[in-house]
Amino acid sequence: MSSALKVFLLCLVILGGTVSLQSQDEEKRLERVANDVSFAVLSVWYTPPGPQINMQVVGTAFLVTPDGYFVTAAHVLQWYNPKSAQMTVGIRERSDNISGSWFDVIEKDEKHDIALCKTTLPLGQFSKLITKNPGLEFPIASVQVSDAQPVTGEFVAIAGFPLGSWNPTIQFGTVAAVRTVSPNVGRVPAGQRDLLQISVSGNKGNSGSPVIDLDTEKVIGVIVQAEPAPLYTPSDEGLPFAQSSGILLAVPATWVQDLLQRNHVQSVSRHPPKGHTSYYPPPSK
Repeated sequence: MSSALKVFLLCLVILGGTVSLQSQDEEKRLERVANDVSFAVLSVWYTPPGPQINMQVVGTAFLVTPDGYFVTAAHVLQWYNPKSAQMTVGIRERSDNISGSWFDVIEKDEKHDIALCKTTLPLGQFSKLITKNPGLEFPIASVQVSDAQPVTGEFVAIAGFPLGSWNPTIQFGTVAAVRTVSPNVGRVPAGQRDLLQISVSGNKGNSGSPVIDLDTEKVIGVIVQAEPAPLYTPSDEGLPFAQSSGILLAVPATWVQDLLQRNHVQSVSRHPPKGHTSYYPPPSK
C-alpha cells in the first residue's frame, strides 16, 4: 500500500470520527432542548359551550417568563372570551398530567398572527398547591426570545401539541428558508416575505409552537401555518386530501420581540429545576 493511500485512508478515518462526534453533539443538544422546552410549552384548550364537556387541544403556547407571560399564534385564540372558562392553557406537572389555568390576552396582533397572554394565577403560586397536594409538582420553565437573525440550514427543534396530543411532542428540523415569497401565504397579512420556512412536518395543534435554535436554545420563530401538499384518492371522483408538505411557516423572533417590548415584557430563559427531566438522564455528579 502506497504512503499516499495510507494518508488518504487515515484522513477518512479521522473525518468519519469527526462527523460521528458532531452527530453525537447535535443529539445531546436536542435532548437538552427537548427536556427544557417540554416544561415551557403550554397546550391551549377550547371547551365549546353546551351541556356536554368536550375539551380539545387547539394549539400551542410557550412561556417567555417564569411568572406566566406566554406567546401563541393569534388565530389559536379565535374562540377566546374574556373572563370565561372556554379557553385555558395546560401547565405540565412532573407526572406528565396537565393542570388548566385561565389567562388574559394582553395583546392580539392579528396582522402578524401572534399574541401575548398571561395566566390569571401567578405561576409562582403553584408551589403553594404542592403543600395542599403533595402529589403535584409544577417545574415551571421558560424560554428566551432570540435577537439574532436566523440562518438558513441551522438545526432547530419544534415543540407543540399536534393532533390533539395532551403531551408535548418534540420534532427536529432545519431552517429551510429565511424569506417566503409565495402566493399561498394568506393567514399573515403583514410582512409575508419575512416569514421563515421550517423543514418539519406539522399538524393541527402546532400553531403557536416555538422554533428553538439548538445552539443557543432560544426562540427564533413561532409556527403560524402549515403548507399543505394535495393528495388525491385513486377513485374516479378525485377527491382532494391534504397532507403536510414538510414545510411549516413561522413568524420571525423580531416580531415577537416587538410584541414583548410594546408591553414591557422581557423574555427570560429558565431551566426546569434540577432533577425534573423526562427526556434525558440527569448529568452525573
